[in-house]
Amino acid sequence: MVIAAMFLTVSTFAQKPFAGRIVFEITAEGTTNPAIAAELAESSIEYIVMGNNYRMNMNQGIDIITIANGNNKTYTVVLGIPGYGNYYLEQTTEDIQKKQSTVKRDYEYTEETRTIAGYNCKKVNVKVTDLETDEEETAVIWVTSELGLGDDINFYDHPGLKGYPLRTEIKTEIDGENVTVCTTATSVTPDKKIKPTMFLLPSDAKSFEEAPDELKQMLGGASDEE
Repeated sequence: MVIAAMFLTVSTFAQKPFAGRIVFEITAEGTTNPAIAAELAESSIEYIVMGNNYRMNMNQGIDIITIANGNNKTYTVVLGIPGYGNYYLEQTTEDIQKKQSTVKRDYEYTEETRTIAGYNCKKVNVKVTDLETDEEETAVIWVTSELGLGDDINFYDHPGLKGYPLRTEIKTEIDGENVTVCTTATSVTPDKKIKPTMFLLPSDAKSFEEAPDELKQMLGGASDEE
């Protein structure tokens, strides 16, 4: 009975989802313009992850918190504006499904590998097709299965993707140059102090609909992009 109890205890701990903090840096490949590199270097991003959920923290003049709940399929952006407080924009499951129904994503899983932040990753070629215009975009994602995160953590950004992305490569145009913007994990730190409550709205956050008119104008129609 003692041995059985010990086995159950070990099994219980083993089943706990990974919880930790992942820091990403953003760089540009294919350009020698120092201004582009400097601008992207200011956009370090931290993800707090657990199971099927993530919380992204970023500062771009205002505090931006993104909370994606893969269990109930909701996506919320919280804007912290100095002098005004916290306001949130929420997308429901229905909003997300409607948005994703106009896009088709094809994932090509390859055997090409590389090590990122200490984890083995496999290369995935992605083709995104706009079903309304037939326009196509491509990207490269490097995913790892070693973190033990749920696949539903990708429900918003990469629905259906298997594994957790530790690097993305997207071709785009910046200041008239064709560059590849790379978002790469620089550190993955397990953190047992992360709790499910960290993926809830801040208690003082108000709906963006309640924001003063001058704030809505200052943010330039953020509610239309929800």
